[in-house]
Amino acid sequence: MSNNYLLPIKVALFTTEYITEANSFDGGLANYIHRVALSLKQLGHHPVICVISNKNEKLIYQGIEVYRLKIRGRNIIRAINLLTLTQIKDWTSSLWTGFYLNLLLRKLHKIYNFSIIQYPSCLGLGFFRLSEIPSIIRISSYKPLWNQAYELNRTLNVILGEKVEDIAYSKVDALFAPSLLNAQAVEQAIGRKVKVIETPFVLDTTELDESIYTAYLKDKKYLLFFGTIGLMKGCGLIAEIIYTLLNSHPELYFVFVGKDKGYLGFKGKSIMERIKENASEYAERAIHFNRLNHEQLYPIVANSWAVVLPSRIDNFPNTCIEAMAHKRIVIGTQGTSFEQLIEDSANGFLCEKDNSQDLLKTIEKVLALSAEEKSKIEDRAYARIEELKSEKVVNQLIDFYRQIIADFHAKQ
Repeated sequence: MSNNYLLPIKVALFTTEYITEANSFDGGLANYIHRVALSLKQLGHHPVICVISNKNEKLIYQGIEVYRLKIRGRNIIRAINLLTLTQIKDWTSSLWTGFYLNLLLRKLHKIYNFSIIQYPSCLGLGFFRLSEIPSIIRISSYKPLWNQAYELNRTLNVILGEKVEDIAYSKVDALFAPSLLNAQAVEQAIGRKVKVIETPFVLDTTELDESIYTAYLKDKKYLLFFGTIGLMKGCGLIAEIIYTLLNSHPELYFVFVGKDKGYLGFKGKSIMERIKENASEYAERAIHFNRLNHEQLYPIVANSWAVVLPSRIDNFPNTCIEAMAHKRIVIGTQGTSFEQLIEDSANGFLCEKDNSQDLLKTIEKVLALSAEEKSKIEDRAYARIEELKSEKVVNQLIDFYRQIIADFHAKQ
């Protein structure tokens, strides 16, 4: 073993969202990056966060160095869009964002001498990867699958956006994904091997704020959905069954936590508005809270009867991990990545994707569990998350980093 193998790794974690940002603190990618950074630091390595923001500044957050990077030159993109086809505005914006951020990253590299860069899959930020540094992409979503779940029309803008990300996949030194489903989809699409490394779980807060739970939910029996309240996450299915469910169970509430605006609602309405409308006279038992930090969210998760996450497509979902870590039963969907975490009827439940009646049937099954049955399933859910402890999963990531770094320099 070379001495270099024992040296700390300096890793630039590029991201479009992070928990320091008001517009993205609750995102799955934001929480993944933070947990990995905390774990890397605890294991003696040097993570540096580079996040798209509305200002340029450096800050220290929970001991992690964070560079907030503002994208300048957006007027150039507006001019290009005016002079060309407006249908390609998202594509050109992604390219400019990636180009500009990599210029900033080169400046940071002169300060830190990074060992490796980890890019996200979104926006194709690896398209302009720095050739002098080993680079990898973590695939948190595969755009064609996501676009299909959002029911987007196959416009030129959509197609080119997918192409940018596919080219970025081909430019970096290696790819990995937490989800076997996404890994296989990318392998089939571009013909490159994608390593599967699951997401670590680190409890990122020890101080809880029970004020919202106590004020609105204490002593209530409720099901919970948390995350983005939109079509992709299957909330349209919940809207279809909400009246029947609440009508059959007069004591039951359904709680929703998350953003719901701008996520492809129904006939001009947000999905949350549709849920309320469909609940009719039971609308007051469909309770919505906007985005909450973990200190406020976790007491709501921990006291729910079960967590309902009927996604049409997903990654290795943080929401599912967080719920199971709090010994909650999760109802997920088959063929969407949940089966990687949930063994049906053993440590959670799986229903058919895009099937509202099967979702209702599965919820009824969970509501009918005896206290003993429920407790056993919850214990097995927690045991699955124990397998995601950072000392195990992050060491797999570190070994992956080291192998890519060694292969890169061997080629040099």
